[in-house]
Amino acid sequence: MGMADFDDIYYIRQVRNGNVNAFVHIVRRYQRMVFTVVNKIISRPVDAEDITQEVFIKVFQSLDKFKEESEFATWLYRVAYNTTISELRKRKHVFTAIEDHFDNLPDESISSQVDELTLEDRLRYLDIVLNKLPSEDALLITMFYLNNSSISQISEITGNSVANVKVKLHRIRKFMNFEINKLIQQ
Repeated sequence: MGMADFDDIYYIRQVRNGNVNAFVHIVRRYQRMVFTVVNKIISRPVDAEDITQEVFIKVFQSLDKFKEESEFATWLYRVAYNTTISELRKRKHVFTAIEDHFDNLPDESISSQVDELTLEDRLRYLDIVLNKLPSEDALLITMFYLNNSSISQISEITGNSVANVKVKLHRIRKFMNFEINKLIQQ
């Protein structure tokens, strides 16, 4: 158990024992992380901020459901994921592509022709393709490449088995590869 984990548990117990103000420490520690995740899914920062607040309200209300044997950060991520997905369904939001992380996409997912594209074109293509994906798929690929989440983390956050996450990521990559090639050929 690292220090950070100890701190989390300490403050969570404080909140559970009626010291509501201790929750501020949890919010301070994870606010940016949660906002970053939400904002990768919901493109408008204003909306992402609303949903981030929503996430912390839910976390506060369901702290008693948190089992101390699991990582608090992963549990928090899962709440963020579920909240954002249900908001997406309500709002029918479009996805956003994230410029600076585009280079993290593995080579096999994009043809060599992509190398000849300007960054601007690459981003445009990625944006088009991400928008064609169902929101859950776009979120999976976003978590994997842009958030550098491990497959086991994604499995825990989304409630899909590790094998299932692997299959989905593979399928999404093939789809993206196919779609980006199609766009290049136009």
